[in-house]
Amino acid sequence: MKRGHEDVGHAAGPATWRKREGPKMKYCLKVLIPDVFASFLLRDKGSLKDELQQESESRLVFSNKGDFFPDTQLRVLGVYSDVSDGVTRALDLILGKMREHCAEDESVRRQPPPGCEMVGKEEGELILRLVLSREMTGLLIGSQGANIKELRRDSGCKINIRDDAVAAHRLTTLMGSPEQLQMALQKLAENMKTEAETESEEFQHYQRVINFGEEGAGWGYGKGGPGPGHGGSAKGGGYPPHSNFGPNVSGGLGFLGQDLDSMPPGTAELPYSISCALPAQLVPALIGRSGDFIRSIEERTGAKVDIAREGVEGYRKMECIGPLVCIYAAHSLMMHRLQEVENSPGPGAPQQKGAGKDSKKQWSSVFTNK
Repeated sequence: MKRGHEDVGHAAGPATWRKREGPKMKYCLKVLIPDVFASFLLRDKGSLKDELQQESESRLVFSNKGDFFPDTQLRVLGVYSDVSDGVTRALDLILGKMREHCAEDESVRRQPPPGCEMVGKEEGELILRLVLSREMTGLLIGSQGANIKELRRDSGCKINIRDDAVAAHRLTTLMGSPEQLQMALQKLAENMKTEAETESEEFQHYQRVINFGEEGAGWGYGKGGPGPGHGGSAKGGGYPPHSNFGPNVSGGLGFLGQDLDSMPPGTAELPYSISCALPAQLVPALIGRSGDFIRSIEERTGAKVDIAREGVEGYRKMECIGPLVCIYAAHSLMMHRLQEVENSPGPGAPQQKGAGKDSKKQWSSVFTNK
């Protein structure tokens, strides 16, 4: 039987495969859930979902059926509310339903797809995954990891944060008993409220993005892999004047401007994302002491620059996020810095036999394929 409410995250209505955004509500946290659990929550024509929403004074929004958070087989469940404790209450109810679902369905415990486990190895242990904004992640970790160490100790919950970010989202995994998870979720909700009160553009972007696939948020994380794309509507926009970017960038903006002029009004100011791979051995020199160079790029361009802590096959992912002109400028400045580092002998730029021209070509091909 076709269930349109399951496809688009509504309680009823036909499936509409289109770009979806989260509702305009003050508070938001996102959970990642296996498709089988999404179907459980949406069963009986969405009556269970409606019950959870009414009881918690929140709204639950599911990513499209088949639209998964990148590198996972997990759907996004956005929990929204205008009530200060609405998100927490909804998460507590979802946690209870997860426990109920795991008890009812034997296959959930014995045969889950890889990365979709909801039950841990220890007796009574559940696994809950969330995606946090960069600010929420920073609040969770704290100075030199003090906050996350304290939360692990006080709650008894196992907490793991994936190093790389996807469109400014960090995957965070919690493992523990329902009581331990509730304690950890309470702290995450407090961090979320702290950021929500700022009404920052980054948090507004976090609230909007539900679908990450080809038909979703448009951030370029569909079947073709990471690459440029755009999000939903944004407030204001605005970015530094071209002169702030320096001579290495400003000249090229004239060519980009010809394309921007043909775009609908306001489109260029929406948040975009572009990612590429950097030679891992050069990253320390690119970042600068204590991240000084990255911060200077962000201040000059207005874009956000993230570099993954872990690499794959000798490369680390860099992602620039912001309006089109900003990410173009940030990317160009980083590439100019990369050329300087590659051409400078010394400990900051180790030279490998056979590197140089060939390594640049390999890097370029990695970026182009994105």
